[in-house]
Amino acid sequence: MIVPGRSLYLRLVVRMGAVLALAVAAVLLGIWFSTRAAVDRAYDRWLLGSALQVAENTWYQNGEVNVDVPLAAFSALAPGDQIFYNVLDPNGRSVAGDSEFRPDIPWDKLADGPVVVDGTYQEMPIRIAIVGRRMPVTAPHPWAVVALAHTQNARVRFTRGLADNTLLITIATGVLTMLAALWTLRQALAPLKQIESAIRARDSNDLVPLAVTAPAETLALVGAINDFMQRLATSRALMRRVIGDAAHQLRTPVTALTAQAEMLTQTQDEAARQAHIARIQKQARGLGGLIHQLINHAMVQHRADSVAPTPVDLNALLPEAMRETLSYATRDIDVALHAPPTPCMIVGDALSLREAIKNVLVNALAYGAPHRLHVDVTGVDDQWRVRFFDDGPGIPESEWQRVRTPFSSRADGREGASLGLAMVAEVMLAHGGAMTFERGHDGGFAVVLTLPMAG
Repeated sequence: MIVPGRSLYLRLVVRMGAVLALAVAAVLLGIWFSTRAAVDRAYDRWLLGSALQVAENTWYQNGEVNVDVPLAAFSALAPGDQIFYNVLDPNGRSVAGDSEFRPDIPWDKLADGPVVVDGTYQEMPIRIAIVGRRMPVTAPHPWAVVALAHTQNARVRFTRGLADNTLLITIATGVLTMLAALWTLRQALAPLKQIESAIRARDSNDLVPLAVTAPAETLALVGAINDFMQRLATSRALMRRVIGDAAHQLRTPVTALTAQAEMLTQTQDEAARQAHIARIQKQARGLGGLIHQLINHAMVQHRADSVAPTPVDLNALLPEAMRETLSYATRDIDVALHAPPTPCMIVGDALSLREAIKNVLVNALAYGAPHRLHVDVTGVDDQWRVRFFDDGPGIPESEWQRVRTPFSSRADGREGASLGLAMVAEVMLAHGGAMTFERGHDGGFAVVLTLPMAG
C-alpha cells in the first residue's frame, strides 16, 4: 500500500522559505545593530565636540573657575533633543548650567580623555559627554568638569529611518528570491513529471526499459524502474512459457486418458475392460508424474529470480532429500552417504536444491541403481562436489546434452517430458554451479553436481 506523504515540492518550498526567513531576520538584526552603532558614533562625535567647546572656554582666575559658554556649542547638536549641561569646579560645586544635573563623574579617568556614557535624567534616557580640564589648584581632583548631555530622540529616529528603508529593500529582495526559488524548484522537479508521463503513456504490455533523459539525481530511480520492468518482463515471459509448455505437454496424455475412458464405457468384454483400466491407471500415473515435474520446473524457474539466497548446509540437506526419496524405493539397494564431518555450507535456495537432489535420486532409482546408490561430498578448491554414483548402465554419452534440454524427445522411446535432469541443470546454473556426468572405471555411472562454497 502506498501511503501518500507531503509533496516533495512543498517540502522544499517550506525548508527554503524557513532558511530564507532566518537569513532575512539575521540580516535585519545585523543591519539594525551596525546602523545603531554607526549613528551612535556620529552623534557622540557631535556631543563631544560641543562639550570640548565649553571646556575650551573654561579657565581659572582669582581662585575661582570661570566659564563662558558659547552658544555655537549647542547649535551643532540635533534639533528636537533636550540639552542638559553642568560645569563643576574641582570641589564639585556647580559653576554654570543645571545644578541639579549631576551625573557620576569618573574623576580617576579624566586624565585619559573625554568619556561618553549612557544615563537617565528626568526619567529620560540620555547620552552624556564628560570632559575634564585641569586647573592650577592643589586638590584631590584638580579638574574642572564639563558634563553635557542630550536626549536620544534624533538618533533613534535616524536609526529607524535607515532600518525601515533597509527592511523594505530586504523584504523585496527576499520575495524576489523566493519567487525565483519557486520557479527553479518547479523546473528542477520537471523531470519527475516527465518520467511519470512516460510511464503513464505506456501500454500495459510494453515493458521495454524507459528511454528518457534523467538528471543524475534520478538515475537511480529510473534504473530501479527499468530493473523492475525487466524483472516483470522476465516473469511474464516465464509464465507464458510455463503455460505454453504445460498446454503442449498435457494435451497428448489428457487426450489419451479421455480416449481410454470412452473406450472403457463402450467395451462389454471383461478382459478388454481390464486392459483399458490398466492403461488408464498407467496413463494417470504418468500424467500425475508429468504434472509434478511441470510444477517443480515452474517453481524452480520462478524461485531463481524471486527468492533471496540463504546459507544452506549440504550435510543437512542431502540426508533429508534421500529420506524423502528412497523411502518409496520398491527394491532393496545399497545406499550410502559419505560427507565431511564439518558443515558443507553454500549460499542458495534450499527448496530448489532439495528438489534438484530428489530429481537426481528419482532418476537413478527409475533408470539405474539396480543394487547400489552412493552419494559422496568432497571439497575441491572452492567448490563442493556432490557425486551420485550407481551401478546401473547410466545415460549414453550421446544423450548427455539432450537430457539438459527440457521437453526434448527421448531416444529410447520412454514416455515423459524429460524435465528431471533438465531442471537439475537449471538449478545448478542458477547457483553458479554445474551438472556433469562420469563413467566409472569399473562400470557404473555418476551424476556430479558442483556448487560454490559459501564465502
